[in-house]
Amino acid sequence: MSADHPYLSWALRYVLDHVPQDRDAPAFHASRAEAGTLTDAEQELVRAYPESPTDGDALRRELESLLDRHLINGRSPRFQNQLFSGVEEEALAGSFLGIFPNNTISTREVAPLPSEMETAVTSWLLRALPWDAAKADGSLTPAGSFSNYLAVYLARRRATGAKGAHVLPYLALFTSEAAHYSIPKGADLCGISPENVFEIGTDEHDRMRPDLLRVAVARAIESGLIPFFVNATMGTTVAGSLDPIAEIAAVMAEHEAWVHIDGAWGALGLLGSESARFRDAVAHGDSLTWDAHKGLGAPVSLSYLMVRDAGALDVLRPSHGGGYLFRNLDAPREEADLGLRSLYCGKPFVSLSMWLLWKAKGASGLRAHVDKARALTLRFRDRIAESPLYDLAHEPETWAVCFRPKGGDGGQESLEELSERTRERVNASGKWMINLCPSTGGRVFRALFVNPLMNEIHVNELADHMEASHPDAV
Repeated sequence: MSADHPYLSWALRYVLDHVPQDRDAPAFHASRAEAGTLTDAEQELVRAYPESPTDGDALRRELESLLDRHLINGRSPRFQNQLFSGVEEEALAGSFLGIFPNNTISTREVAPLPSEMETAVTSWLLRALPWDAAKADGSLTPAGSFSNYLAVYLARRRATGAKGAHVLPYLALFTSEAAHYSIPKGADLCGISPENVFEIGTDEHDRMRPDLLRVAVARAIESGLIPFFVNATMGTTVAGSLDPIAEIAAVMAEHEAWVHIDGAWGALGLLGSESARFRDAVAHGDSLTWDAHKGLGAPVSLSYLMVRDAGALDVLRPSHGGGYLFRNLDAPREEADLGLRSLYCGKPFVSLSMWLLWKAKGASGLRAHVDKARALTLRFRDRIAESPLYDLAHEPETWAVCFRPKGGDGGQESLEELSERTRERVNASGKWMINLCPSTGGRVFRALFVNPLMNEIHVNELADHMEASHPDAV
């Protein structure tokens, strides 16, 4: 294969050379300063317009050097900067094989097997939810933001379908100050005025306050607005906190508003031994965002929007056109083309990564993964609680630990400066990369423990590294 397919051979060798090293790999293979700055020669290589073909051997060699020097390893347990962390070998293999056919799964005519596999994965996810699986459904999307966009769109279509298109300027959406920014962006995309988006205050743990939601809803109604959607977060982006979803749903019940649960981070708990508390929350929702790449070991990015009422997805059917693709519009739901209830047309076969992962690990393997992540979280939580140099910012409700450095003269500005200096020291070598995030009471470090390769050695190493990186460390 190497003679006839040099690029494929090179790429496969590169992957197979690096994956076995991931457990011990640094976030970057160079210092943070070196990784973040391209030399003049590297910038010229990246930007130069290729009028003529480039020598293949030289191109592959130069590209490999670029990747080694500047590419973050998001598979490494030491990469802590984003919520996604790590990828399972089975899921990565499934991702490669899903791309290989160069096909979409919009219709069963061209993708009979992929359609069945994606449908199977959706049904497996539904098994974890406290909904009537015969009446519920799900739709795969490119990312959690798109799942949230889709939830807002479905809710908007339900509201205008019931009350008429003329109510669109009066629709009011509610979300928390700690919720993901894709919710107000989704409102904007769906024609909801920014003035009609209410961001609700949170408690000291970044959880939405139902009492403040009730006040905001009353204020919206007094202004002539119609509450149509509330977003409750199951695992906030920074603290990983769980909104009081039952109480939030109770506030909105009399208004027949759509209750969306952004579980991009927290829905992972539905597969663990402590699933009951997550299932009880989901029972109150109309839709749920579930990101497989955040914690479950799927490659970036793979998300599902699950809906309690499968009929809600019917608004995604093309109102006109599409006849060149969809030839059986009257097929029952279990036999219909998946493109008819999808946000986009050219959907690749990415669901194979989830199918292969679930089959290889089984429900018991996924449960063990979630339970291990929780145990590692609590282990790190205890290290921070015992530290003379750091304060725990929140009690972890999921698989994230938020903490901040002790020190400074007591002023907020000096604490911010201390946090920045600490982060620079933590990330300087490139071995670890951890984020500093805005939160209640000031910015916090956020450590994550869902990477499937992470173990107690990594937890202890991170705790020791944080101690040694504090500017006041002896």
